Amino acid sequence: MPLLRRQDTRSVGVNGGRRRGLLAIAFFMGLAAALVQVLLIREILSLCRGNELVIGVIFSSWFLGIFMGARFNPTAADADLQRRVLFSTALLPVLMAVSVYGAHAVQIIFPRTVGTFYSISVELLLALFLTLPASFFVGFFFPPLVALVSGEMKERSGGTVFYVESMGSFAGGIAFSFVLVEIANPCAIACGLLCASFVIIGALVNKKLIPLALVPLSLIFFSGSIEDQIFTRVWNRTHAGKLVHYQRTKYQTVAVESYGDTVSVYGDGILMYTLPDRFEARGLFHLINALRRDRGTMILMGSGPGSLLHNLISAGIGHIRYFEPDPELWDAVYPFRARLYPGVEGERLSVYREDLRHFLSRSRERFDMIVSIPPAPENIMLNRFYTREFYSLCKRHLSEQGIFVTSLHGYSNYLSEDLRDFIASIYRSFAAEFPEHLKTSGETMYLIGSAAKGALPRDVDELINRYKAGLPLRAGRLEKEITQNYSPDELRMFFELTQIRYFDRSMASAVKKVDGNRDLKPGAYWKSIVLTAFREQSLLYALIRGFLFLPALILVVSVIVFGDVRRRYGPRYMAAGTVIYCTGLVSISAVLVMILLYQNSHGIVYYRISLINALFMLGLTVGSLTANRTRIRLPLILAGLALSLGLVLVQTVLNIDVLFWALIILFSFLCGAVFPALFAAAGSESYMASASVLDSMDHFGSIAGSLLTVMVFLPVFGIQGTLIVDILIVLLAGAVGFLKFESS
Repeated sequence: MPLLRRQDTRSVGVNGGRRRGLLAIAFFMGLAAALVQVLLIREILSLCRGNELVIGVIFSSWFLGIFMGARFNPTAADADLQRRVLFSTALLPVLMAVSVYGAHAVQIIFPRTVGTFYSISVELLLALFLTLPASFFVGFFFPPLVALVSGEMKERSGGTVFYVESMGSFAGGIAFSFVLVEIANPCAIACGLLCASFVIIGALVNKKLIPLALVPLSLIFFSGSIEDQIFTRVWNRTHAGKLVHYQRTKYQTVAVESYGDTVSVYGDGILMYTLPDRFEARGLFHLINALRRDRGTMILMGSGPGSLLHNLISAGIGHIRYFEPDPELWDAVYPFRARLYPGVEGERLSVYREDLRHFLSRSRERFDMIVSIPPAPENIMLNRFYTREFYSLCKRHLSEQGIFVTSLHGYSNYLSEDLRDFIASIYRSFAAEFPEHLKTSGETMYLIGSAAKGALPRDVDELINRYKAGLPLRAGRLEKEITQNYSPDELRMFFELTQIRYFDRSMASAVKKVDGNRDLKPGAYWKSIVLTAFREQSLLYALIRGFLFLPALILVVSVIVFGDVRRRYGPRYMAAGTVIYCTGLVSISAVLVMILLYQNSHGIVYYRISLINALFMLGLTVGSLTANRTRIRLPLILAGLALSLGLVLVQTVLNIDVLFWALIILFSFLCGAVFPALFAAAGSESYMASASVLDSMDHFGSIAGSLLTVMVFLPVFGIQGTLIVDILIVLLAGAVGFLKFESS
């Protein structure tokens, strides 16, 4: 009879049962899981739109795989458990490479129209199928490993494996954040992990396997050329032009495509700008020049570095501050930019390689004009440039007669309900900060505001007359596409009165019922998703319109899963599963909120996701280690968890960097303490059953938390409301824990 059936699982069967070797596997799997997760996020976002909805699905898919691996893991003899652990150790790096490069190969297998995205529904399915295989084995190894060490460590086995795995995840997050993100691509990282797995397996089972590590080790040196070949072939088969430059920065994946006389610059698969863009810049160039008052104008710009930047400098602008949040992108595009726009860099141009909002939050400088032409708010990072807080920030940095110009997705005919609500949320925020303003018409609208009365022309006639009588443009220094056959009357095309009157009538009622777009309640971002789903006639649109469907579905599935746990393991395990389910739900929800808070303040967050994850895992490690060695009452842990969420709520107002990082560690410390406390409280009928129930229900809660946060909590309640909901869920878990494990 196997030892597991005698509830006395001893550490035998893996090369003499060496506990340190088993815990080395736990550490390795935690480290590998941290690297795999962040790399999958990066590559899937280069295939998809890169918004928080996709990120939420990636997280939920990740946790679904772990849940399935932990849940469908039957009790077996030690030899079978050993094989599961070793198989997971060897297969995880391989599946990582398959998923990472499979995200690019998908475009060959399932072609899409050049320059477009897949539908949102397809993107969500791709995120699911590309994430699930690797994460399955992150959950599959855990219960067997706990069972293999439980004979020696008894009720401490689950907490020990948990904190060692968390320690590995911390190490992986730190290694990626400060070292690997700068020097290694996914191919090299996968080879390094496979090399380490062969060494660990060989040391535990058969030292003759260790030389196999030389194969992936040698591939590391060729990983750069291997990846270049893969990406070049995939790109050239799926895009109109040829890939002429490819570079991984710590912020994004940059690709430069050449097609005829133009080059297009992509960041994580999203078209950022095309060079040259002379005809696209013509109208905006003349609008800016008609609005400015003198030659010494100081302009702050946050748009692409193409024709607009070049011609404004050539037109005699006093000085331009240009912002490029990815420091490496400016240098990567330099050879192409310098050929098209020689001499742009000079004393009248300052390039700031940082996020525009972050700069404005720290600076006291004032500008004669601020021009912000961001991409559509398809994610919350871009939504930051359409919120009332951003407009207020820009207003504070305008000079006495300063003017602010920003863009907005407009319309050419009928305003549908979804498009109207999307525009209204942004327009309401803008009008609240700039009550006196001008607006243009067309597919791209420009909103023009000033904090001072009289700084703006009263109407289009005054604007045109001012331009006619204003500064002469030195046409010889400008591109001919900008000045050829130009008349100031061309500006009238920006102000089509019929469309503007229709806009005013539509907005008069819409802005009263639609909330303004805010940092802490990013309504325009969500309305952009709804609008996209409507245009695609996506299944997601029906899901969004039937708003209660997702919460109801999650509730039904949760009841079924809880019932199954009760049937198989009894009410005590169901109570423990309920508490850990709530903890998992709240933990991922709070992490997503913390990511958004960092992003609102600092901009591009990708390279910080691994650091946030690393600090979260550090807290889990210390919390689980502490609770594993010192018995802490479960209600006290959950009360502290609710209090830490309250402090995060305070942080949304204070926005203090040091407090932000400290709260991640405090919150995760308390999350980490829950698992070993429950593992000990659940009883010792079967250590593998305890590990399976708690690990699977923890990640099942994380699945629900990922989906509910991005599709329900944030759209309905905003960031602060989401935290309040999380606090209520923790209090519910505390009540269950007290009634079942403390009062009895």
